[in-house]
Amino acid sequence: MTSVDFSEGLRERRRYRFLTRIWKSRPSLVIGLCIFWLVFVVFTALFAQAIAPFGYAEQSLLERLNPPAFMGGSSKYWLGSDNLGRDVLSRVLYAMRTSILIAVMATIIGATVGTVLGIVAAHFRGWVDDVIMVMVDFQASMPFLIVALAVLAFFGNNFVLLVILIGLFGWDGYARIARGLVLSTNGQGYAHAIRTLGVHPAKVYWRHVVPNMMGVILVQVTLNFPEIILLETSLSFLGLGVQPPATSLGLLLGEGRNYLATAWWIGVPAGVVIFLTTLSVSLLGDWIRDKLDPNLQDKSE
Repeated sequence: MTSVDFSEGLRERRRYRFLTRIWKSRPSLVIGLCIFWLVFVVFTALFAQAIAPFGYAEQSLLERLNPPAFMGGSSKYWLGSDNLGRDVLSRVLYAMRTSILIAVMATIIGATVGTVLGIVAAHFRGWVDDVIMVMVDFQASMPFLIVALAVLAFFGNNFVLLVILIGLFGWDGYARIARGLVLSTNGQGYAHAIRTLGVHPAKVYWRHVVPNMMGVILVQVTLNFPEIILLETSLSFLGLGVQPPATSLGLLLGEGRNYLATAWWIGVPAGVVIFLTTLSVSLLGDWIRDKLDPNLQDKSE
């Protein structure tokens, strides 16, 4: 190992220790910044049309590849313009709306399908449980990105198909969690006592079982949400996700990859938004898990 490699490794370890100290000493500050960023992303996604200075498809070839304002470019384009003269800031704002909308809808689909199948497997047991768990194992062993690419390439690109396909990513994790929680709850005395009184099983699950498992499902949502954003980004980056003239964060990355050396501002802002959003959701999910897990709370105390 050379002295340069050693010094770079030492700086990296010091940087990691610095970030670790911040997380351990000021977790509320980190979580506050994460929540602030996520609120900003949601607000931007909801009001992108009112905030954006230009339309996401509005072109001006005379202003193409204009650098950002802080690099001496025109003040009209704070983050510069792309190869067709479109405002990068406006396109990023609209792309945030599209990507967040897809991620939220897909997360709801995956969580609903997985939770329902997990409850069904735990309730009926027997061959129903076996079939569902085989499906779970098949889903977990399947290279989902390759399958998604094949499906979109065969059936053609469609927004509804894209959302449903992404929504099926990760449902197996919800199914495993829901099945385990239902089996654990059914073994407790109060569930058996409620059934003895003649209460319908659907009412037992809705009134007693599901509310007790929502905390764990919420943690799984926060862990699965960044993966869904990255999956949508990957599909759009490869040209099989959101199609022009619409825009998404992955599509912006794909458009900017050919201009990294000459006009980096086309794709880098979208990459920064993806990084900060996934990091914020992941840190927030870890924090929620620590708060809901009594074992981790005992260790921290």
